[in-house]
Amino acid sequence: MTPRIFLLACSVGSILAFSLTAAAGKQTKADVTAFRTYLEKQHPGKRWQTGPTALASAEIRKAYGDRRFYFVFSSPPLPPGANIQELIDAYRRKLVEFQKTAISLSVAFNDKGEIVPLTKPQDFNIGLMKVQSEDDARTAATAVLAIHGSDRVSPGAVSAREVMVTKTAKGWTCTVERRNAFAGTALFDADGKCMSVSKTYAGPVPP
Repeated sequence: MTPRIFLLACSVGSILAFSLTAAAGKQTKADVTAFRTYLEKQHPGKRWQTGPTALASAEIRKAYGDRRFYFVFSSPPLPPGANIQELIDAYRRKLVEFQKTAISLSVAFNDKGEIVPLTKPQDFNIGLMKVQSEDDARTAATAVLAIHGSDRVSPGAVSAREVMVTKTAKGWTCTVERRNAFAGTALFDADGKCMSVSKTYAGPVPP
C-alpha cells in the first residue's frame, strides 16, 4: 500500500468512526428525552438523584445485541450513626419523604423503540442471549447485574472477571463480591432464563 493510499484509507476510517459516534450521540440524546417523557407521564412528581444515564458495555452488547438500556437512580438516606432520638426522628421523616417522591428505575428500548421497565427478574429475559454454558452465564450475569439497581446500589459497570459462576442441577448461580461496595447474585435456570437478580449494599455505614 502506497503512503497516499494509506492516508486516504485512514481518512475514510476516521470519517466513518466520527459518523458512527455522532449517530450514537444523537440516538442517546433522543432516548434520554423519551425516557424523561416516560417518567413524567408514568411517574408524575417523582424525582431522581442520578440520570437518565445510558448503560453500555461489551458484555451488555453481547448479551442483548442492539437493545439500549438507561436508568435513573435515587439512594435512600443513611440511618443516623448515633442512637439519639432527635436524629432518629429526622431520619424517619427523610425516609418517608424519600419513599413518597424518589424513584429508581432501569429500562430497555425494545426493537420497536418502546420503553420497557425492568422491575422483576423475568423482565431481563426479553432479548437476552440463550444461556447454555458457564461462559454464557457469566456474560449474561455481567449484563444483568450491570443494569439492575437495588436500594443503595446503583446500576453500573460490572466486569466479567468479577463474576463467579457455579453450575447446579437447577442451572447457574452467578455472584459478584465487590469489597466495600456490593454483593450481587443472578440465578439462571436450566433453560437459561433469569429467575432472580439482587444487589446488596456492602459499603461503609455511619459509625
